[in-house]
Amino acid sequence: MNNNLLDYQGALKHALKQRDEIEKTVKKLVGKGVKNVFFLGCGGSLAIMYSCEYIMRQNSTIPAFAYNAGEFNKLNPKMFNKDSLVITASYSGTTPETNEAVKIAKERGAATIGFTGKIDSPLSKIVDHVFVNNAKIGATDANLIMLYQIIFGLMKEMDNYDKYDDVMKALATLPENLVEIKKIAEEKAVKFAEEYKNEKAFLTIGAGLSWGEAYAYAICILEEMQWLYAQPVHAGEYFHGPFEIVDESTNLIILKGEDFGRSLVERVIEFSQKYTKHLVIIDTKNYPLPGVADNFRGYLTPFVLSAVLDRFSQNLAKARNHPLSTRRYMGKVAY
Repeated sequence: MNNNLLDYQGALKHALKQRDEIEKTVKKLVGKGVKNVFFLGCGGSLAIMYSCEYIMRQNSTIPAFAYNAGEFNKLNPKMFNKDSLVITASYSGTTPETNEAVKIAKERGAATIGFTGKIDSPLSKIVDHVFVNNAKIGATDANLIMLYQIIFGLMKEMDNYDKYDDVMKALATLPENLVEIKKIAEEKAVKFAEEYKNEKAFLTIGAGLSWGEAYAYAICILEEMQWLYAQPVHAGEYFHGPFEIVDESTNLIILKGEDFGRSLVERVIEFSQKYTKHLVIIDTKNYPLPGVADNFRGYLTPFVLSAVLDRFSQNLAKARNHPLSTRRYMGKVAY
């Protein structure tokens, strides 16, 4: 196994080791009287939280809301109060909107949890509970593991969710399973990069637990890191406008999970393959997850897609001679 995969696997294992501390933290929060959850972030940090919002809304009576942190700061939701829990993330810990949201939360007396890359980051110093991933590679997936530990822990304590241990067992398989998935995806990723390296515009499509990945791939990878035009489209909205621009030259990247959103995505595929040959379909069913029961695979949709899309991103960047680290404005000019 190469060093990148070892580092990636190490980040996931580190996240899994936070379970005991997270369980203690969840019990403290429940004891405090948490009544609702606000997921706040920007960009990729927000995108992974969409899955958590969906999972809680489908399985829990605990109200859960995912907001762009900047919008939250201006919106001032009426349901947000001292009984709320804020969960947020910023790898650098310096995202202004995110840190402002935490300060607003603390002024209201709400509990706060933050995920960040370094223990001495600005975010780590202002949240009540901080979890550090310290990951060279795989920070996003590591954060999502810890987010799952939190939300399923809350559902266990507050909703008597009885599948908590089963979900934790499924998460425990990820360090090995996701490394293997990256290896399996390599051939398809190389082919994608070669075929699409000269294309300039894409639609990325998902629904349910694949929606966050579709959103992040468009804005964080194709736009931010590759300077390409990309529009994330929710599969449920595809037939209410976006499909009108589809013709034989339109590039669609369609993410198909194994959760409740799958049928929405299937409808998009059935229609689109009649009108364009430029379909890239990533179906999580095509990737093995040894040790995970079929009825829990859906929860792992964003992890599988993230692992596959990482290989797509790396190969596309190489084929285009445009490193993923290249920026024009981010971190370089005032904004």
